[in-house]
Amino acid sequence: MPNFKIGELLIHARLISQEQFEQALEMQQISPAQPIGQILCQMGFLKAKDLGYVLDHNNKRLKLGEILVSQNLINEERLNNALQISKTEKIPLGRALIRQRLLEEEQVARAIAMQHDLKFVNLSGIRFEPTLSGFINATYAQRLRIVPIRCRDNVLSIAMAYPLQREELLQLESCCKMAIDPVISKESDIFIAQQKVFKLSGSPDLEELGVELSEDQIRDSGKSKYVSDFISADVEFLVKKVITAGIMKGASDIHLESTEQGMHIRYRLDGILQTIEMGATDALISTHARQMVSKVKIMCDMDIAERRRPQDSSFKMNVSKDGKLRSVDFRVSTIPTQFGENVVIRILDKRSSGITLESLGYFPEDIAALYKALEKPTGIFLVTGPTGSGKSSTLYAALSRINSPGVKTLTIEDPIEYGIEGIIQTEVNEVIGNTFARLLRAFLRQDPDNIMVGEIRDLETATISMRAALTGHTVLSTLHTNDATSAVERMIDMGVEPGLISTTLRGVLAQRLVRRICTACKVTYTPSGLLRSEFGIPADSGMAFIQGKGCPDCNYTGFSGRLPIVELWIPNREELLIINRRPDNQSFRTAVFSVPGRLTMIESGFRRVQAGETTLEELLRVVPYEQIEAGRGKIADLFAMP
Repeated sequence: MPNFKIGELLIHARLISQEQFEQALEMQQISPAQPIGQILCQMGFLKAKDLGYVLDHNNKRLKLGEILVSQNLINEERLNNALQISKTEKIPLGRALIRQRLLEEEQVARAIAMQHDLKFVNLSGIRFEPTLSGFINATYAQRLRIVPIRCRDNVLSIAMAYPLQREELLQLESCCKMAIDPVISKESDIFIAQQKVFKLSGSPDLEELGVELSEDQIRDSGKSKYVSDFISADVEFLVKKVITAGIMKGASDIHLESTEQGMHIRYRLDGILQTIEMGATDALISTHARQMVSKVKIMCDMDIAERRRPQDSSFKMNVSKDGKLRSVDFRVSTIPTQFGENVVIRILDKRSSGITLESLGYFPEDIAALYKALEKPTGIFLVTGPTGSGKSSTLYAALSRINSPGVKTLTIEDPIEYGIEGIIQTEVNEVIGNTFARLLRAFLRQDPDNIMVGEIRDLETATISMRAALTGHTVLSTLHTNDATSAVERMIDMGVEPGLISTTLRGVLAQRLVRRICTACKVTYTPSGLLRSEFGIPADSGMAFIQGKGCPDCNYTGFSGRLPIVELWIPNREELLIINRRPDNQSFRTAVFSVPGRLTMIESGFRRVQAGETTLEELLRVVPYEQIEAGRGKIADLFAMP
């Protein structure tokens, strides 16, 4: 009976009467968006499982996309794009919509509830009875992404991210020996509820982590064929503890390294890989290495069966501490090694806190010169340096300075690292074709005053950025070069015309980050004669040197936090004319930094050493050696002056 409507099918199956159906139709006039089947269930005329059987048997259930479009949550074009991504990446439609940030997790969950004529329940704030853990096995609940939430009058309410199959519900009823009332909830809430309900004896208590983590993604609930990779409560705890330690310590990356003895965890703190003492947990990590890798893969939808090829993906978690909730993104990369898989997790903690050059630790004279350059209404300003040198933070600080209620500021980022109020931020998504160049073209039709391009990687992006600066916009971006003047050579190598560069270039800031000496354990010391000679410091200089001896506050490294060392080049008219002649960087750099008052990166770093903020060893580690050689004479001259 494929052409029959749902009401006719229910009446024909003698599940409801004609009178009951007419009463439900009257009720639907009050809530037109609510399906008639759901209304019949709410009025007590029909059981939810009977309705589900009729809908599925006659193929009458609305599709998720149809529901979302009917509710005006998305349009047909966005739905089709998401369906294409869902098909290409083999992920559910809801997950594709959440990844594109077209919908929130709760919107998808509510639509799924409507699709299956089930009730949506918000689990936050619910107090769970201690007896709930006895109804369902914890591993089984974790595999199906379900959790028992209430037991009343011999009816057990089960929250789930995706509805279980009819056979699975019957199996649950048989195991629990009571009726099952299925409801839909957000998967992130279900994950948190599982930790509260299934506190098995001998399992670690997640409350000791100090923060609460919850996954912010929709996942498949189907039975996994990889039985050996089922995730126990111990593994869930270990992964959370490793991630929590990284967030609490302010790490930029977490390295899970497989060795012959098990798994070794290291964190990149202040630019250096360090080991954090975790006590008895270290032994558990080594014995659960493979399962921990599988858990991380599941969190970001990687193929857990593929262990021979590298994989890249991402996941998001909500971090709650002291009642404050924020979203943290994680980028994940895996590679196969001799003893198993290595995993690197990059932490992108999107704290919406104000970033200024003052808070980042720049010298006052550098701040004044940079702010003066940013006052010009057009042109392009570049920040250069290697990965991890603080370029993005500097750009955010500059954006915060030039942004105001009277201007429109747009950004293209990969990924968005900080949220800034009043600025419209867009993330690159190459899967759907949203590259830097494509988004930049679209931005020019949005009437912006300021544009930030996360990185200039190719000729197309460079040319569009320069032309945007030429047509009255302020453009800020980054390049990967060793010093300030190399930015010109890099863009010419890309194919940008020198005349376009000289017309639009407003300034270049090259920078590195050096570790700051820990204030809790700093002491005076004497560097070796060989080290002093590297910088041109005479033995009788009389200069006092400071270092950190190591303490618990700095994890016994002697350093805590980082500071920028920079060289700021604001080109004058003569230097812009030189660009048109395609100069080599060495001669060009000599001309630029012969101007009085301009400091090179090594000179800026040496000022930090003189101020007792960092060490000569740090400069040797961070600054390109050719700059140390070039600056040796200038530093020696400082001590030769009367």
